[in-house]
Amino acid sequence: MMLEDLRVPKNRRLVWLWCCLGVLVASCSQSNTTNPATPIATLALLKWTNVPTASPTSTPRLRRTPTFNPATLIALTLVPTPLPLSVNMPHCQETPVGSLLCLGSLSNPLSEPISQMIVRIYLVDQFGNALAMREVPTARHYLLPNESTPYGAQFEQTPSEYSGAVAEIARALPNAQPLPDLAVERLESTYAEGLYVVSGELRNRSEQTVEQLSLVATLYDEAGQVTGFRHLRLPQQQVLLPKQNLPFQVAIIPHLAGTQHVAAAAEGKLP
Repeated sequence: MMLEDLRVPKNRRLVWLWCCLGVLVASCSQSNTTNPATPIATLALLKWTNVPTASPTSTPRLRRTPTFNPATLIALTLVPTPLPLSVNMPHCQETPVGSLLCLGSLSNPLSEPISQMIVRIYLVDQFGNALAMREVPTARHYLLPNESTPYGAQFEQTPSEYSGAVAEIARALPNAQPLPDLAVERLESTYAEGLYVVSGELRNRSEQTVEQLSLVATLYDEAGQVTGFRHLRLPQQQVLLPKQNLPFQVAIIPHLAGTQHVAAAAEGKLP
């Protein structure tokens, strides 16, 4: 009787077998559901890893944006800029050889001397479109307050649509060098055979000797327009001692008609 009770019937064995299989299946299914979590976490880590790598590329791009910075502003400040001067519009006339000669003048209305003046001349059509352009230095190298200087530009040919000429100041800087005190005295002019002969004396009113002497004589019409000018450089060895006078004579061809008066100015350099 006891032996029979210890034996397990067949039907109970089957039940236990199925229970064991169920436990095994359940445990396997749990392991299968947890294993995929590792790749998901890995993908999440990769996703977060890509975000920081993108941010450094955007930061330098912002720094390279062209904005005003002190270095740029200093560079722009050091570039020579024209001063607010008065430039007369040029008058142009064809020459016997077919070129076009344009003459004008530039004045210094400032209270300080200026130097290194350059004028830009445009030939334009009736609509103001530029057909040709030239940059030329003025006849004088520096200007004291209320002084003026002529300028001239010659174009090899006249454009077919040419209607007029305009001018602007390309460069004019404050003068930083000491200047001599020179004057033109006893100025006279005579006209003969198509030439104006201008004569006078240069006087050194400085207390120092003046070197590198030059003279600019200009012809003007009644309206103050330049009709011709001449830039004369004296020999390199020529100097002007303090309070000394030096006579001069120069011939000028009037390129435009209507000359009414003559002006002259002297320049030089202190040693």
